[in-house]
Amino acid sequence: MHLQLGKISTIVISTPQAAKEVLKVQDIAFNYRPELLSVKILCYNYSDIAFAPYGNYWRQMRKLCTFELLSAKNVQSFASIREEEAFNLVEYVKSKSGYTINLTEKMYALTNAVICSAAFGKRRKDGSAYFMSLIKEASLMVTGLDISEVFPSLKFLHAITGTKAKLMKLHKKLDKVLDMIIEEHKEKLQLVSMKKDGEEESIRKEDLVNLLYLRLQESDTLELPFTADNIKASSHI
Repeated sequence: MHLQLGKISTIVISTPQAAKEVLKVQDIAFNYRPELLSVKILCYNYSDIAFAPYGNYWRQMRKLCTFELLSAKNVQSFASIREEEAFNLVEYVKSKSGYTINLTEKMYALTNAVICSAAFGKRRKDGSAYFMSLIKEASLMVTGLDISEVFPSLKFLHAITGTKAKLMKLHKKLDKVLDMIIEEHKEKLQLVSMKKDGEEESIRKEDLVNLLYLRLQESDTLELPFTADNIKASSHI
């Protein structure tokens, strides 16, 4: 089904067969990404894999995700995190026997805890809830339909609706948190040379940010430079 959303031509995929045809068989023909202001600001000028323009950078990102970040081995290495958080949820439910609990809220908290622990190594609670609230807000801004997005050439709409100001404010908050997370990881990595082999391996496997940062530091096969903004965009997609 075709929809003309303002100046953006959109095709709605409603069956698995159509999805396979568009995303796998004819992926080159459908590789266009809309240039949305929300994505440009929140995803560091289209640096994430979901909205990056098709080209060398996108192919490099896909390779990193497929063979490094989301490889079967790497995903399996975080099994203990999932098991621990699931155990904590079960214990909480058991402790509330006879009481009403908001299971939806607890499942959301479980998902947040697993994501933060796997991506950033933050098993503790300091800042995790705040960061995930920013991610949720960013997702709503990116996926929501805004009149200024469907008429991108009418730039005055961004000022009238206040969309750009909201996006810049949210980006500033996200950027501050991500800067802090990356700086923490840099400080840890500076200690690698002083660790024994087993301890060094533990640091390397701690979370996705460490893995991504280390791979990029050690790799000599990347075609394009990978900046701090690229790491930030890759960390919260």
